[in-house]
Amino acid sequence: MTNTMVGGTQTITAGNLRNTGVHTLPAGNVRSTGVRTLPAARTRSRRASRNMILTMVALMAAVFVLVGLSAYAASIQHANNVLTQENAYLQAEIDSLNSQIVEQTKVTRVEEVATKEYGMVYPTSDNCIVINENEESSTSLAASIRSEAYN
Repeated sequence: MTNTMVGGTQTITAGNLRNTGVHTLPAGNVRSTGVRTLPAARTRSRRASRNMILTMVALMAAVFVLVGLSAYAASIQHANNVLTQENAYLQAEIDSLNSQIVEQTKVTRVEEVATKEYGMVYPTSDNCIVINENEESSTSLAASIRSEAYN
């Protein structure tokens, strides 16, 4: 077995190999620093393939994030559409109630309810008391109403 030693010693005793921090390398691939090197083309090829793999992983992660964000945006848009429809329904209901309020508070409707449901009638001249500001009277308004009611 032919090994090349680079700086250091190696001791072999009864089947045990004791290494003093020195690496054994096949002959012909040893630099002056004692480090095994790969050919430059092989190193560039490995570095390029590693960069390619990292780029692909980054692109796949970016696509995954974009798809996730698109799905989230679609769900938010759906919720927005549902709320818009509910708002339109509620606005139509509010408009309907407002028109009912206007219809029920018209003077003609109030007069109709007062006369038909509550038995109210318009006053006649017999039911009216005329108060004349120019006329001086010794009796008060309450006294004149009382006298009209009991006569």
